[in-house]
Amino acid sequence: MKKLLLVVLLLAGAGILPASAQRHVKHISSWGAHVGRSEKGNYYELSYTPMLTNRLALRLSGGYETGNLATRGEYSVYQGRVFLSPQLFRLGEFAYVHLLLGAGAGYEWTNQNGSGELATGTKEPQRFTYGPQVGAEADFFLGNRLSLVATGTKGYLFNNPMVDQWPGMASVGLRYHFR
Repeated sequence: MKKLLLVVLLLAGAGILPASAQRHVKHISSWGAHVGRSEKGNYYELSYTPMLTNRLALRLSGGYETGNLATRGEYSVYQGRVFLSPQLFRLGEFAYVHLLLGAGAGYEWTNQNGSGELATGTKEPQRFTYGPQVGAEADFFLGNRLSLVATGTKGYLFNNPMVDQWPGMASVGLRYHFR
């Protein structure tokens, strides 16, 4: 409880800092760490986002998803995603909302530790998947350099994925902005 109170006070203090910095302009970049839920398990992601213009960003990320499927047991998915991220709108200098349009590729495997069954017609519980993804992202600035990020994405995967054909993910995270 003490740690939670300390984090809340720290974030509140970061929000009191002057909010006059240039936020989403060309040549600003950011690193982010996100945690969330997929439709089947937990999801963790690291991202790098350079602003290409004042209204367009490129979002590169790597993620790890883990969970437990009813028939196929424990699973893990490592994936990389690339998004073009045009700005939809902003609320002053506090909140920026972006559309996410891109693609992802991942390597998934099920039946880890012998915890499930192999999929019908497969010899290996592992597979490479890829496909388009779309979503939205909101950046809420807590100060000049730190923002809280909320992201939601939905995609379609090719190559007969074993975990989810239409993966959806929702996450929150912190992003550090720098020049």
